[in-house]
Amino acid sequence: MKIKLLVILVTALCISVISLGGCASKKKNQTLSSFDETTKLYGRLLRWREFEGAVNMIRHQDEASVEIDLDKYKDLRVTDYEIKQVVMGEELKTAVVEADISYYFETTNSVKEIRDTQSWWYLEEAEKWFLDDDFPAF
Repeated sequence: MKIKLLVILVTALCISVISLGGCASKKKNQTLSSFDETTKLYGRLLRWREFEGAVNMIRHQDEASVEIDLDKYKDLRVTDYEIKQVVMGEELKTAVVEADISYYFETTNSVKEIRDTQSWWYLEEAEKWFLDDDFPAF
């Protein structure tokens, strides 16, 4: 009887451990998926001239305020946004993105390109990724 009870307890413990591993894997996949969606959305917002939405994705980890004068970007047109490289932190809480952004200002009509290095961080309580940098230096 004791051996049978011990086998049942060990089996239950093994199932619990396996389930927790599955939960961790699911959480990891959700975090990565959320990161992918967030960075793609950021690029779309820049291309669609939804600069206010892009700025709302900026939240510094040190809680420093974000103040950006969007009026100076009223003539900005982003023609291309391409992510070139992503380096994820070990625990999937931070990431660095290298993105090439092609743009022009209507007043100049001269297309330029910048390499924008972005530091992203994950806020677990909100289950969201935030940009820990300023608006790109166009």
